[in-house]
Amino acid sequence: MFKFFLKKNFCDGWDNFFFLVLSNAVTIALLFAGYFAIKAADSVNSYLPLLAFVVASGVLGVQLFAWGANAAKIADFREGTFSVFLTALKSTWITGFSLGAMIAFSLVLARFAVAYYLKMYFENGNFIGLLITAALGWFFFVSAAALQYFIPLYYLQGNNNFKKCLKKSFIIFYDNVGFSIELFLYNSVLFVLSCVTFMIIPGLNGILLSSTNALRIRLYKYDWIEKMSEIEPGFETNRDKRNEVPWDELIAEDKESLGPRKLSSFVFPWK
Repeated sequence: MFKFFLKKNFCDGWDNFFFLVLSNAVTIALLFAGYFAIKAADSVNSYLPLLAFVVASGVLGVQLFAWGANAAKIADFREGTFSVFLTALKSTWITGFSLGAMIAFSLVLARFAVAYYLKMYFENGNFIGLLITAALGWFFFVSAAALQYFIPLYYLQGNNNFKKCLKKSFIIFYDNVGFSIELFLYNSVLFVLSCVTFMIIPGLNGILLSSTNALRIRLYKYDWIEKMSEIEPGFETNRDKRNEVPWDELIAEDKESLGPRKLSSFVFPWK
């Protein structure tokens, strides 16, 4: 299943290459604006940059959250448009800002907490400081891996609000730990590649498309579990049977929709 996800995500990114680049141009503009806002705040007060960082992250969250509507369309074999982005922007800007600001505020707290507990260990020799630092590290790793699903959940399951998306993100992570870590590592590679290309491609929007594609495919598992539970009572609570997911059958339609997509079709799309 993961191999098919990699193929589909690459194809979706390639087929929407120019749209992704234009979308990332908006993201890059916001990143620059945030950088200069933080720099300007630093000249006023030493603590003001932290506030500027949280606000700038909230604004970036608005853009990414709205673009999630396009990510859901592209993942569903449709085309993304800026009209979809603008429509989503009007209805989701509060949720997007809340998500971005929450993540930024958590990072600020983590920065001070880690510095405090490491100082406790290195200066006072208190081993508890090192243990708490390690615990915080694992907590933020799990949170980062789980929050990959936050925006996709909002658009792939239309009945989710902020609280439900947050809760379901962690539920999906703990129910699919291996897959979530693989996705996190893959997205980390995409982030490094984005840094090399100055966030032009795949960029933050491309990483969001990756998470959306991954979750869209993974949700087939839960549709299958629900169907099997109707046929066989108690199926949902049987972890051995739940893990025997017939992925070839579940993604057969998507494979047919995607097609064989030989390498020549990427280099010479007109053939």
